[in-house]
Amino acid sequence: MFTFLSRIGHLAIGAAVVAAVTGVMGFSTLTTVPVAAHHNALAGVATCRVSGDMVYASGLPAGQVINFMITDSSGSHGWVLGYTSDGTWGVLVPAQNGPTTYQFISLTSGSNGSKYTVFATC
Repeated sequence: MFTFLSRIGHLAIGAAVVAAVTGVMGFSTLTTVPVAAHHNALAGVATCRVSGDMVYASGLPAGQVINFMITDSSGSHGWVLGYTSDGTWGVLVPAQNGPTTYQFISLTSGSNGSKYTVFATC
C-alpha cells in the first residue's frame, strides 16, 4: 500500500512539473522534436556566402560549438571553429579544388563523425 501511495506521489509531482514548464514555456515545448533527432538536416535560418578566399555565415546558433566542413573532389575535411556570441563567423579557406561545398555544422557524433546538424551551406 505504501509503495502505491509513493508512486501516486511521484506521479503528482511529475504532473505538477510538466504543468509548470508548459505554463512558462508554452505547449510547443511538448510538441517540438529534439534537436538531436535532426541528423544531417538543415536547421534554423542561418545563411552562408563565399567571397574570394573567405566564407561567411550569419544566423548561427549562439552558445553552441560550431564546426566547419569543406567537401571537394578530394573528399571532406573540417575543423572546430568554436563558439559565436553573435551568430556570425568568417573562415579563411584554401583555394578551391573543383566544385566545393562549405558547411557550418554542429558537434559531430557517430562513426567517423558522420552525424551532425547543418546550420548553413554554401
